[in-house]
Amino acid sequence: MIKNNILFLILPILLISGCDQFSRFNYENYNCGNNSTGINEIILEKVKKGSNVKLKYNQSYSASVEINKVSGREVLITFKNKNVRINRDTSSLTVKENNKVTIIECKLSKFKM
Repeated sequence: MIKNNILFLILPILLISGCDQFSRFNYENYNCGNNSTGINEIILEKVKKGSNVKLKYNQSYSASVEINKVSGREVLITFKNKNVRINRDTSSLTVKENNKVTIIECKLSKFKM
């Protein structure tokens, strides 16, 4: 009987602690360094359509850009005539500008609290 009561108390705690929705905030920081596209860093806070993304461009210019689409583990944004696809699994950016496509490998750091 005591064993069942302990299990009854511990099980909900384990279930709740595994849920991402109970965190106060989290963000993903994609650091892409210097590259030909000029996109140095992207910070995702809320990953849903219409949310804002912080973007660092050419080491000095910062902008806030709206998410156009979220498709599975990919996020699409548009910035200065560039279509940017963020792959959250591989931490890479695919940047399309006119007929030029550039793939950039970034370093991902995540923070959650």
